[in-house]
Amino acid sequence: MLNNYRHTPNNKCRTIYTFITFFLLATPPALATNVQEIKSKNGITAWLVEEHSQPLISINIAFRDSGIAYDYNGKQGRTSMANSMLLEGAGNMDSEAFARALETYAIKLSFSANEDNFYASMYSLSEHKEKAFSYLSMALLQPRFDDKALARVKRQTILAIKQQQQKPYYRLSRGWQERIFATHPYSRDELGTEKTVNNLSKNDLQNFVKNYLTQENMVVSVAGDITSEELINLLDKNLSSLPVKYNPDVKLSDISPPQAHKQIVIEQDIPQTIVHFGVEGLKRSDPEYITGYVMNHILGSGDLTSRLNTEIREKRGLTYSSSTSLSFMQHAALFEGGFSTRNDKAGEAISVLKRTMEELADKGTNEQELADAKRYLTGSFVVKLDDNSSVANFLTMMQLQHLGIDYINKRNDLINSVTVEQINNIAKRLIKLDKLQIIMVGKPILSKEEK
Repeated sequence: MLNNYRHTPNNKCRTIYTFITFFLLATPPALATNVQEIKSKNGITAWLVEEHSQPLISINIAFRDSGIAYDYNGKQGRTSMANSMLLEGAGNMDSEAFARALETYAIKLSFSANEDNFYASMYSLSEHKEKAFSYLSMALLQPRFDDKALARVKRQTILAIKQQQQKPYYRLSRGWQERIFATHPYSRDELGTEKTVNNLSKNDLQNFVKNYLTQENMVVSVAGDITSEELINLLDKNLSSLPVKYNPDVKLSDISPPQAHKQIVIEQDIPQTIVHFGVEGLKRSDPEYITGYVMNHILGSGDLTSRLNTEIREKRGLTYSSSTSLSFMQHAALFEGGFSTRNDKAGEAISVLKRTMEELADKGTNEQELADAKRYLTGSFVVKLDDNSSVANFLTMMQLQHLGIDYINKRNDLINSVTVEQINNIAKRLIKLDKLQIIMVGKPILSKEEK
């Protein structure tokens, strides 16, 4: 969940950024995407955007409530291990043969997971769609989990666990998750521990696939050079044999972050202090989410014109970049952000952070600042959906968050309807400095008032 902090752009990058920003602000957004909901004869539902101008297809599948947080005690790292092992051979092909087959047809197949969900993504030339869907099906329905491959992936995972222990951003991430989520499953380490990884068995992975990667919790999104009739046939042929019933061995409850302000320093001898901060945020289902999204852009979207970058970077040169975001999960929501700065400037940077947040909460925004934010957010949306993969991923998000099949076309209207008064109200609701959580890694020099 931690943000990726960016380095300062060089002059050429600044010029490009300025041109893009001008283009986005000067060009009225235009987006009209026909999203079809199709249902196969065997009952598989998918959302499809046909795009026949290029011979490419993207498919994105999400399995709800099957992510990292669903690794039960003693089996931490199970989801991550399954993620890796699903590409280590399927059907009658071992790991090397399966990799060669994908490469032969230029098929990109990948698996991933976040706290809540497990994902499968496939990208292919449309002329190879039959092969692409068949290999996706093989990976999901006939994973081999060969002993030799499992032993190798375990060794690689344990090495990664050991290597990351002293990495500053890993320590920041762990410190943040443990502070915010305590003993809730959201605090679990993605890779697990050396002990839990060693204890994972082929049977554990088989049970995960059988119980979590099912038709009942599957969400399918497709974009590209394929018709609805072709997709219906391919879904029935390749995915209708997935297990029908979702049968989890873990159930999650909602959690809120700590309500009392706390500032924690994890000491490490590095030149810069890296900082992560946050308070309770907004779930995607919150009626004020869009307003909060626009407010976040004004405060700390990460671009050079946000208030935080203006105050912390441009005016004072305390950081290369700062950013904030609304992070929503199924059972928690955060308004969080971060930056890095020199150890001797950490206290000053945090003071500026607090003052900037407080000013937005107390004094609010204005019509010009809001108009600029709207133009950027609506214009950049068109650019973000510039390929089939981006469209398929967005369709998946829409389905997971129950936004409705028309959301992709009404999203910009929702942003444009936000008012100054709404921004000011949501800023007061979200920005609570007495509840602000701050985690630092480094050797920050802080005054008594800043500690």
